[in-house]
This record gives sequence, C-alpha cells and structure tokens, in this order.
Amino acid sequence: MTSLLLPGWWLEQTPAAVTLTLGVMAGALSEVDQDPKGRLRHLLLSLLCFFIAISLVTLLIDAPLLFGPFLVLSTAGLILMGAWGSTAGTLGFGILLVSLYAMQGHADSPSFWYQPLLLTLGAAWYGLLSWLVLLIWPYKQVHEQLAQCYFALSRYLLEKSRFFDSPEQQHQHLRHQLAQLNIQLVSALENTKQMLNRRIQGRHPQQEELGRLLALYLLVQDMHERATSSHYSYQQLNQDLKQEDVLAGYQTLLVEIGESCYRLGYAILTHNAYRHRKRIAWELSALQDQLDYSHLKQDYPPSLLSPMKYLGRNMEHLHQALLRAEALTQRQTLPEAMSVELARPRRQPFWPKLHALLHPDSLLFRHGVRLSLGFALAYSLIAYFELERGYWILLTILFVCQPSFSATRKRLVQRILGTLGGILVAVPLLYLFPSIGAQLLILLLGAFIFFTLVKVYYSWAVGFVTLFVLLAFNLQGGASELIWLPRLFDTLVGCLLSFVAVWFIWPDWQRRHLPRLMADAMEANAHYLAAIAKQFSSGRHEDLDYRLARKQAHLADNQLALAWQNIRVEPVPKYWLNLCFDIAYRNHALLSYLSTLGAHRAQSDLLHAEHNEQIQQLVIRLQASAQALRSKHALPASDPLPANQTASAYGDDEWLILNQQLLSHVTLLVNDLYQLAEGFQQQDATTDAAASQLG
Repeated sequence: MTSLLLPGWWLEQTPAAVTLTLGVMAGALSEVDQDPKGRLRHLLLSLLCFFIAISLVTLLIDAPLLFGPFLVLSTAGLILMGAWGSTAGTLGFGILLVSLYAMQGHADSPSFWYQPLLLTLGAAWYGLLSWLVLLIWPYKQVHEQLAQCYFALSRYLLEKSRFFDSPEQQHQHLRHQLAQLNIQLVSALENTKQMLNRRIQGRHPQQEELGRLLALYLLVQDMHERATSSHYSYQQLNQDLKQEDVLAGYQTLLVEIGESCYRLGYAILTHNAYRHRKRIAWELSALQDQLDYSHLKQDYPPSLLSPMKYLGRNMEHLHQALLRAEALTQRQTLPEAMSVELARPRRQPFWPKLHALLHPDSLLFRHGVRLSLGFALAYSLIAYFELERGYWILLTILFVCQPSFSATRKRLVQRILGTLGGILVAVPLLYLFPSIGAQLLILLLGAFIFFTLVKVYYSWAVGFVTLFVLLAFNLQGGASELIWLPRLFDTLVGCLLSFVAVWFIWPDWQRRHLPRLMADAMEANAHYLAAIAKQFSSGRHEDLDYRLARKQAHLADNQLALAWQNIRVEPVPKYWLNLCFDIAYRNHALLSYLSTLGAHRAQSDLLHAEHNEQIQQLVIRLQASAQALRSKHALPASDPLPANQTASAYGDDEWLILNQQLLSHVTLLVNDLYQLAEGFQQQDATTDAAASQLG
C-alpha cells in the first residue's frame, strides 16, 4: 500500500492510488496458502475473476432491475464455492468483497474502466510482491503456523498446571477452559497438516528444511496426546496425596514445560535455534525423590502411587521431546520424518458433492440462501431510498452474517463496537490532521494494525479497518471532510438486517446438531480406543491409522465444546444448555483418559489378554450409541458396563494397575454418556411431539 500511496500523493493522484490500495486489501484477504506454483495459478485466476466481476458491477449497477437479481444470484453462487475447499471459498469471498468495493466507489469513478483496471491492478501488485516473498522464503508460513501449535500447547499446559493448586470448586471451570484451549490447539495442528500436505506433494525427501518441519509437527502431535492425558482424578488428588511439596513439584514442572513450549514456538517463528532449560531434568529427578520420600513416610496405596509415577514419566517424555526439538532446530540431527504419511482428505465426485450441497440440511447452502436474501433486503432499501453510497450496508452484512446464530451475534457486537470505535477515533484525528498526507499515514497505520490483530482481537481489528475504509472512500471521492454519520447509520442497518436474516431465514440452531455431534464423538472415541488396544498386541507405532483415529477423536470433542459454547447464546431452555454441557464435559474427560492410555501404550500380552473383552465391550457400546443417535432410533436397553476399580489383584505391576484404573474411569464415563444419550432422545422426542401438536 505504501508503494502505491506515496507515488500517488507525489503525483497528485491520491484518489487513483487509494483505489489501488482497496484492490490490495481485497487481494490480501483473498490470499490462500499454497506453494509458489499453486499461488501463481491462484493469483492469475483471482485477477481474471476480479476484473470480470468489477466490470459486470460497473455495467449493471445503474440498472436496478437487472443488478438486483444479479447481486442475489451471484452472492449465492460465490458462497457455495466454499464446498469445493478453502481455496475456492476464499476466492469467492474475495470476488464478493472487491465487487462491494466497486459498488461503493462507483459514484466517484470517472470512466467505465477506471475501477476494473485499478482495483485489479492493486490486487495484482500485492499478489506479485507476496509471490516474490514466497519464492524467497517458501516455508515461512509453515514456520508461522507450526509456531502457533507450540504456542497453543504452551497455553494448554500452563492452564492445566492450575489443577494442582486450585480448590475443587474451580475444577469444572478449568475443564471448560482446557476444552476451549484444546479447540485452538487442534485447529492449529489441522492447519499445519494441511500446509505440510500442500508442500510435500511433488517434493523430494532430500529437502532438509521440509523434513525438519514435518518432524517438529509429528513431535507436537505426540506432545499433544501426552498434554491432554489425565492420570488421576484431580478432584481427589489433593485429598489422597496430602503432600503439598509433591503437588507443587508437578505444577512447577508443567509450568516449566509449558514455558519451554512457548520458547520453542518462538524459535520456530523467528528461524532461530531453541535452547532447552537444563533445570527441567533436575526438577524431574527432585520430584521423583520427593515422591519416593513421601511414600516412605506414608506408604501410598498402589492405586495412587502408580498413576503418580506414570504422570512423572509423562513429563519425562515431554522433556525428551523438547530435547529432540532442540536438536532439530539446531540442525544437529537430520530428520527422518519424510517417509511418514500424512492423512489426505478423499476427493468426493462432483455430482454427489453438488447434490449434498444443495440439500436443505447443508450448512453452507443455508448460509448462502440467508446471505443472498439479506443482500436482497439491503439492496431493496438502497434502491428505494436512492442511497448512492449505501453499499456500506452490504459490506457490513458480508462481515457480520455468519453461518450460525451464535457466530453472527458475536460478530454483531464486535462489528458495532469496532465501527463505533473506528468512527470515534477517525473524527478527532482528521480534525487534528486535516492534510491529505496525514490522512494517508493514518490509513496505512489502520491497515497495518488490522492485519496484525484480525486473528487475535477481532473487535479492535474492526475498529482499525473501519478507520482504513472510511478514509479510503473519503479520499477516493476527494472529499475534504469525513462523512461519518451515514457510515454509522449504514453499519447499524447492516447489523440489524444480519440479525433478522439469521433469526428468521432458515435459522441454524446448534441444538438440532447435538445428536449428530454426540454420535460423531462416541464413534471417534470408539475408533481411538480400538486403535490403542491394537497396539497392546502389535507394539507402539505412530502409524497413519493411529494418528488419524486420535485426530478424529479430538476434532469430534472440539465440535461438542464449540456446540456448548454456541448454544449458550441461543434461545433454548436451560435443560438443553445443561445437557450440552454435561455431554461436552464428560466427553472431554473421556478423551483425557483415552489420551493417557494412548500416551503409555506399549506391547503387553498380559494386558491384551486380560482387558481385551472389557475394551471390546466399550467399543461396541460406543458404536451402538452412535448408530442409534444417527438413525434416531431408541438406544438398545442395556445394563451399565461393570467398572472394576480393584487394583490389588495385580500386585506391584504399575502398568497393569494404571491401565485398570484408566479403563474403569473410561467405563464410568461411557455409562454416563450412554445415559445422557437416552435422556437426550427422550427429551428430543417430547419436544418434537409438542411442536407437531402446536403446528
């Protein structure tokens, strides 16, 4: 933007330079992560689509009877492009955004080709610079995304360390916080995997940098499983252990490891070597000595001592993983991870995908219809009242209207607060600095801060992008004073129309998704448990099937946690809110115990023989529950599975004691989830019957 605005200011062509920067903004927001060859193809396709879209807008905008239907139909088509992947969805959003910029700036356009050429050239200039940066640093974005994985892991471990010094009343809240942090962590892992997949295709295993990044990604996956594991009920730990020094030792270690993960992420982000703190090894040894000393004084039962020892070993494994990461970032060892296979989504044939997309149950189809009708309402107001610059209403709807009610309501508040903040900041700034040069500097600063904050603090980012767009359209039209009051009015109208759209036009309430989400979680947990059990007989191995089962279990757990987070702002009875919380809470606890089984899985013929039947019963119960929920049939009447917590039969075998305790916890949670599914089905049937009677 600076390289365009400074020459434009010097040549006294500020409106043209500002129009170019709007093209830069559209190009930046429609950019996708790809390798240099794929990025160049996407750039050329984007520029062609931008030019055609802006030309059509310029051609039809003065004929409302033609432009209205064109706007509605094209909006639906561009939104539905998201069904063909994130690349197509981002391109569709970019086309829609640059078209709205063209509508807003049409009144100030001196000729037909003014906006099609300048907006497209601005996007082309940004795309060229971005492509050159990608050629110089082809793995820069992978470094940034991989660093986010370690940052998210650090936040998770630091939050989990609070279990050791918090009262029991806060543990439920901590579980909820961990579930929310796990959403961020799993999302970062999935984004990193997709980036690596795009770069591994067509690459040779000799590429050392790519191999190191892949090795670091597999390392954080293994650390994630260990971080999410639960070895003992935290509600009972303070009562049973009765040693504040030992608890403080566990907490200190988790804090140290969490901080080390952050420093590792920062080292990856800045392309520097990570240096591991040597005192963690000493703290591990001191903790083991303290636990042994406390055991001599009090003689802990094996049911307590075994989980505590394995918790210490779990932290030792995290310590060793950080040491391997240190060697990788310092280039002391060559990575051997290039032979590892990453999961790739299966390509669905075109016609089945199109048929599923056009179904009323499709979330994207509902969103496309809702957004198109919202645009139709807004454009009707613009045409009826002849609002020449009222297309800001459409811009507001585009950013505020989201696929779900909860997301739209969140964006609604953020957009209103951000716009108000941007306007309140813009008016005094422009009063104090009325010159064009000062306005251009403020415009650039607003754009810079927007891109810095957009993924972290959306409300603040909206304020600065409001400042940017206000100044851009103001300078584009050559106005000497900021026209802020109509923009505020347009924002409020756009937010109101967005709220009306998500409330009345095919609302997508989260409650209707609960049976499917619960079925997905139970089925994913069944596959994860079966994958763990398989390695009891075949031996520990990080193969694709195991990693895929683990990932699917975490993704399904995240969907339940998100559903509970979203359903809290929807108009539902308190029963549904409590039920969704109970399901999400217990499922996350179940996944924590499964993660512990997975973290310590090892070949054990004795364990496989003794617990095989119990594991099979758990897998069958979870799969049967999932199938019944999907088919909307009544769950089969079954007695609760027995949960034997007796550990004395295994003597001093810590491995068998730990696994029996874990399987007992898993069994109790599976019984709870099965009972919740039964109550959910009964309540759902009652609600549907009442609705049909009212109808």
